[in-house]
Amino acid sequence: MRRFLDDAIDDFEELHAVSERGVAGDRRPGIAANLAGAVAHRDEEQLVIAGQQVMQSWERPLMAELSRLAAGSHGHVLEVGFGMGISASLLQEEGVASHTVIEANPEVAEAARKWAGERSATTRVVQGRWQDVIDSLGTFDGILFDTYPADEHEYDQYVVRDAAYIEHFLPAAAGHLRPGGTLSYYTMEIDSLSRRHQRALLRHFSSFRVGVVSGLEPPVDCTYWWADSMATVAAIR
Repeated sequence: MRRFLDDAIDDFEELHAVSERGVAGDRRPGIAANLAGAVAHRDEEQLVIAGQQVMQSWERPLMAELSRLAAGSHGHVLEVGFGMGISASLLQEEGVASHTVIEANPEVAEAARKWAGERSATTRVVQGRWQDVIDSLGTFDGILFDTYPADEHEYDQYVVRDAAYIEHFLPAAAGHLRPGGTLSYYTMEIDSLSRRHQRALLRHFSSFRVGVVSGLEPPVDCTYWWADSMATVAAIR
């Protein structure tokens, strides 16, 4: 119990210190329409779907590290969520044997197809929710997962209630990674993983490594992140 209390105090003090460096952020509006079928607005700075800031350009340094981890073996890679195409391009720069992208939103999937058309023949885009299509895609050496909740129910269940947003994807990830394969993902963790998060990982993976990407600069009106760092994970099958 003493250790638990010491950890809680240390976490609180560290969170206070990080908050002093972070941005105020803005209030996230509720998800009024299912994002899988809503209109997408994209420019060089952000992707907004149904009023939700789904991705922004400040994530590039983070995506660079996630891509490096997922493509570490230079093998066959699955990317779940295309977003602005930042990580997709970075995965290609890392060098992969093949690159499969799953994207649920039709407009974003079309942008992904145009992007893929300028790449190698080993790049393919599969339109649909990962829950509906992943079982037909086989196994991979690396997976990069970065999606956004499709509706408010998913946000409440996977972001608010689960140990981590990735938790609902972990069984599928483990089932579609080859032995020794690596899962990387957007963690929503500032500089370490909670114990619940760690236990969720170890239920499906043999081990994991944690790193930190520092110097992140989300804008003051960002609705989904405010800190200047984020933990990264390489979960090993």
